[in-house]
This record gives sequence, C-alpha cells and structure tokens, in this order.
Amino acid sequence: MPSLETQIEGYARLILSQGVNLQPGQALSIRAELVHRDFVRLLSHTAYSMGARYVEIDWQDPVLDRIRAKTSAPEHLSYAPDYLVHRGEDRLHSGWASISITGREDPDVFEGVDAAAMQQMYASFRAKLRGYYKGVMANQIAWCVCAAPTPAWAQQVFPDADPAEAETMLWATILAAARADQDDPIAAWQAHQQKMGAVAAYLNHNDVRTLHFVDDVLDEEGKPRTNLTIGLTDKPLWLAGGSKTATGIDFSPNIPTEETFSTPHRLRTEGWVRTSMPFFTLEQKVEDAYFRFEEGKLVAFHAATNEAVLTQFFDVPGTRYLGEIALVDVNSPIYRSGILFYDTLFDENAACHIAFGRAYPNGLQGGTTLNDDELLAAGVNDSPLHQDIMFGSPTLHLTGVCADGRQIPIMAQGRYVDAIFDTVSDAGFAEE
Repeated sequence: MPSLETQIEGYARLILSQGVNLQPGQALSIRAELVHRDFVRLLSHTAYSMGARYVEIDWQDPVLDRIRAKTSAPEHLSYAPDYLVHRGEDRLHSGWASISITGREDPDVFEGVDAAAMQQMYASFRAKLRGYYKGVMANQIAWCVCAAPTPAWAQQVFPDADPAEAETMLWATILAAARADQDDPIAAWQAHQQKMGAVAAYLNHNDVRTLHFVDDVLDEEGKPRTNLTIGLTDKPLWLAGGSKTATGIDFSPNIPTEETFSTPHRLRTEGWVRTSMPFFTLEQKVEDAYFRFEEGKLVAFHAATNEAVLTQFFDVPGTRYLGEIALVDVNSPIYRSGILFYDTLFDENAACHIAFGRAYPNGLQGGTTLNDDELLAAGVNDSPLHQDIMFGSPTLHLTGVCADGRQIPIMAQGRYVDAIFDTVSDAGFAEE
C-alpha cells in the first residue's frame, strides 16, 4: 500500500482530475477553512502543474460567523455585499471549476448560537447569491465537495484515540472512502463510478416513476418507522456519482460518493419517515426526527433534540418540500465502517436520504435548460436552502413503480436486489 503522504498526493490529483476534471487554462476556486491550508497548498500546486490559469482561495473562518451571529445587530444579519454576486457571475460565465473542503477546525463552533440568527444569515446569503448557486446546481461549472481532517474533527470521530493517532485514522478512512488508498486511485474511482452507474441505468431503463419505502422496524404505535411514497417528475433522470457540465465536461460533485439520486416532484410525497442518523441543520445537531407529508408538503415533524432548529429551518420558503431523493445501500463502505462522521458529505453516503429545499434540476430530463417557471411547472422545488436527512437502514425495503404500472423490487433489507446488476449485465445497457 502506498505511504500516507503518497495517498494524500493521489487524493489531491483525484479531486482535480475526477472531481472537477480541471482543464488546461481553466481557473479554479477553493473554499476552505484556515486549518486546511496545507492541503489547499497541495491542491493549488497540483492544479498549477496541471495547467490551471489561476487558483483563488475563499478562506472561511466559522469563528467570525459565530461572532457575527452573536454580536451583530439583527437588522444587519441579512446583509451580503454585492461584490459576491458579481464574483459568482464571473465564475459562472468564465467557466471556473470549484472545490469545497469540509472538516471543521472546531466542530462545536456554533454551539449555543441562536438558531434564528443562523437562519437569517444562511438564508439571506443563499438568497443573495441565488443565481450563482442555481448555476452550480444546474452544472454550469464543474464542482466538487471533498474533505480533509482536522485535529478536533478527528478526535470527535475517534474519541478513544490520542490526537495524532485520531488524525491519521481519519485520513486513512477518508482516503479509503475515496479509493485513494489504491495503487491507482483514478482507475479505482472510475471502476466505482461504473458500478454505481448500473443502478442508475436499471432505474432509467425501467422508467421508475414512484418509490415506496417501508421499514420493517415498528414504532411505538405498531406502525413501520418509515412508510414513505415519493413520486418523481414526469421525466425523471437517475444519476450516479458523476455529472456533466453544459459544455460536456464530466465531473464528480462529491468525493466520496455512494449515492444514486433523482429529483422528486414537489407535490407527490405522501407518508412519513424517521431518521436513522443524526444530521445538522443550521449548524446544530438534530437527532431522532420524524417527518410526515401530505401532497408533497411537510405537515408535521418532531425531533428528540433541537426541534426548535427545525422550526427555524422550515420557516424558510420552499423548505417544506423535497428537492432530492438518493439511494445508498448498506454495502456502502461508509455505512460498513460503522463510523458517525458528523459531516454530511460522509454521513449521507452511509444511508438513503431525502433533502428538503432546493432541488437539482439535472434529476429531470432536460432540466438544466429550463427557466425557473418551467422547472416549477415540472414539479422541481426551489428554495435558498438544501438539507439532507438520512433514513436508510438494514431493515428498509424499496419498491419502484414504473411508468407502465409494473412494480419492481429495488432494495430488500437495505441492499440493492441482485436483479439490478444481473439485468444490467445481461441487457448491456449503460447509464444514460
């Protein structure tokens, strides 16, 4: 096995070559906390060696965000300067690539911060930069979210290890999830993408229009913990791992990724779902949450912890409707690791999940070419925010209803059914 240093260098090249598929002469932005400076420097050096025209770093300091949330006058929390809008527009129009690095220097930095203040800051910022984020989610540019360890995050994930050992363990876990621990990380990543593509190909080939999730585990009332029906749009498209820009550049939005996803119709969700993992809303940890839908809209919810944070989140327009459905089976190496990462990039790739709020237009055939009114008419949700919640488990079953009325098994006991891979192999069709 390559040394840790060699693996990290390979990971950086993987992010640039497969994550954003950096092209010679292309400019690149990297969003990262100050604690990630060493990895940012490695990414920048590698990018320039690959022919990048310019690399700009968007340094983040959550401590300053905390100070603002707790100290600023309430009427100023919604302010965002115009230059950010102009910068975002320039990056979209000039075809930049964008990398974001997760991994908090202080995982508890927002503990005790008022949820209303965080909502005001986040929602107004996203609304101000709506055009930029809309362009990113429509794949106008290549983008990739990845991760790098920090001492505090590593200690949170591996509390029984000493600090140095914990950070090494987290690096090893991240690299393995990204297939960067292999002798040829790029080849290993491409093989992984191809396997995930089989699920998307199967769902697209069968024109699955509705998903019905049922969990074998019963709640205190004797009902399944989850009994959720999600209707897709009239022209759904399933995607797995990889995406393509409007100019035809293939890229991987998340490294790592284990999900196959599509876009729900905003008015076609019925039933209820319970979370199987903690998640973070407005930077606050939420656990053991329940959500119930009628005609697509969230009509009831509760949580064992931080329910008030959810209340603040659902006050933001569009957040009571779904924007994503993603399938992840329990063979995911992230799930099998048994590790809670306290980071959505990893935890969402351990379990099936839904997302409230802003939708990905590429989950609709031709969706990236439609305007806002056309997307809404097609059932694609819009909101300033996007929040993933995980509900997959080893007791979850999933049945798909096809456009012609056929019902096909997709998951049993949390695993994809063998028929998916057998059918794809025998039929020879590929991911669309």
